[in-house]
Amino acid sequence: MLSIIKTAASLACLATVALAGPINLSGRGDTDCEAGKVFYVCANGYRGCFEKDPCALPPIATTSLASGPTPTTITTVTTATACSTGSVWQPTMYNLLPGEPDKTQPAVSYLQFQVQDNQPEQEQVAVFQGIPASAKTCYLNWAQAAEAERTFTVDGSGYSTVEQLTGFPAAGQPISSASIAQYEPADKSKAQHPDFTFWDKQSKDAVTHKGGEIDCAENVYLKVALDTLNGDGRVYMEQDAKNGFYITYTC
Repeated sequence: MLSIIKTAASLACLATVALAGPINLSGRGDTDCEAGKVFYVCANGYRGCFEKDPCALPPIATTSLASGPTPTTITTVTTATACSTGSVWQPTMYNLLPGEPDKTQPAVSYLQFQVQDNQPEQEQVAVFQGIPASAKTCYLNWAQAAEAERTFTVDGSGYSTVEQLTGFPAAGQPISSASIAQYEPADKSKAQHPDFTFWDKQSKDAVTHKGGEIDCAENVYLKVALDTLNGDGRVYMEQDAKNGFYITYTC
């Protein structure tokens, strides 16, 4: 009798389960959302359960997310002439003879200009090369080494005038007073006046003489002459890495 009662109870339980429908053994599906949220699939990339409609938001691809540092794009720029602060010494010098305007002479390294009685007047052109194309500020200076390291003489006035030329004869063309004249600037107000007077005698030590600003260019051409405002004179200096004109530049 007891076994009959247990069997009847089991059958009743199975009948109740059958009436309740199929059992979901896998749990809640991806599209099932908790109370208060709705499942969305949007063209902008949003998919899931949200309290508010996300389909009007910007596409996920352009949305800024806090997902780590922003990658850095490194661009390497190669230039023909990289620029750094520096200086250029030992210009190439060309003698000019105003009394013989068409006369040419080979290039020299020394500095010499003069206006003296019974001596031919002499001017010079100084050619500086190798200044970086990206140089922004340039200055003309001159220096004298210690007495034992220089050949430097001044007779009378050493007051000079230096003008930056607007150009220079092409390679193979003569370099003379006549050929340089066309490149002399019309505006004389930018001329500089380095004064060498007495400096060959008044200092036995090395001295640097700061000059004025000039226009930067890869090649700089300067005409050097004696300014007779203070009378006649002659300046001679052998130029090297410690003596003579030099240009400083910054970028």
